Amino acid sequence: MKDEDIYGILNRYDLHQPVLNFLRHNENRTYRVDDAEGNSYLLRIHQPVKDGMAGLQHTYDGLHGELQMLEQLASRSGVTAQQPLRNLDGELITVIEQNGVRLNCSLLTWLKGRDLNKEDLIEREVVRKLGHQLGELHSFFREYPHDGLEKRPSQGIPYNNQMVKIIHKGLERGLFTSADVAIIEQTIRLINSRLEEKGKTAETWGLIHGDLGMGNVIVTAEGEMSFIDFGFFGTGYYLLDAAMGAQMIPADHRDIFLEGYYGHSGMHTDDRVLIEGFMLVAIIGYYAFQMENESVHAWMRERMPRLCANYCNPFLAGKSIFYIA
Repeated sequence: MKDEDIYGILNRYDLHQPVLNFLRHNENRTYRVDDAEGNSYLLRIHQPVKDGMAGLQHTYDGLHGELQMLEQLASRSGVTAQQPLRNLDGELITVIEQNGVRLNCSLLTWLKGRDLNKEDLIEREVVRKLGHQLGELHSFFREYPHDGLEKRPSQGIPYNNQMVKIIHKGLERGLFTSADVAIIEQTIRLINSRLEEKGKTAETWGLIHGDLGMGNVIVTAEGEMSFIDFGFFGTGYYLLDAAMGAQMIPADHRDIFLEGYYGHSGMHTDDRVLIEGFMLVAIIGYYAFQMENESVHAWMRERMPRLCANYCNPFLAGKSIFYIA
């Protein structure tokens, strides 16, 4: 895509002398945009680098659901979030045609700060604050209406089963061994059985971020933290987000993170077991999402045996993996 095409998109917004800086092309093509008034924005062209990475989040209806949610989240007091900009026609999504393909584009305000890093998470109060922030996000999601979000990703039992089917593609391509794929299947089967037993209630199931990681948490100069990249926002188990958050944290600080999330100490054993399962779901989900991305195949081939030996097998044997680094 040429720069003049990108500037053609920006001309449909009320921006003064915008300047482009390409960021990356992964699940979306992204650019930082700086204008003459000192404002910065994030331009997203919702076109994944590989066709196999496309999902409901890239469709018009799916993207519109994310942007509507972000408008409401950004207006909530006490929460810092990226604000979607509407174009000159008042629309949240700008649609363009490129080589005969319709592409959805969105523009968000830029959050000043840096990515969360491992050094931040050495500090107990930072860890507690991160857990509290996730709790605040889930409080907002519990109040937010689900209507119109059917076109957003949903991470439940069917999603888990689909992951297993995608992992089988890795077996066909020689990335994984049949023994390791069998372990992944057993692991997901056990997790799903526990989720069926737990059921979907207002306490367990709702709207979630769905893709928490250090690259999706921004730390401001004042030490405040904000979540970004809601590409996988949709329905799911709240504890999946909690598990993704816990995975970022050093093993000996994970209880502190959950204290911040729940607002108290003493997590129920059943919840810990479910979180352990979701930690594995998050890792396996990453493998599945990246299956079409050849650049990470060598990493996947090397790491899969370790995942099975160090995490899945102990989990299947009834051992706790929550405090394993």
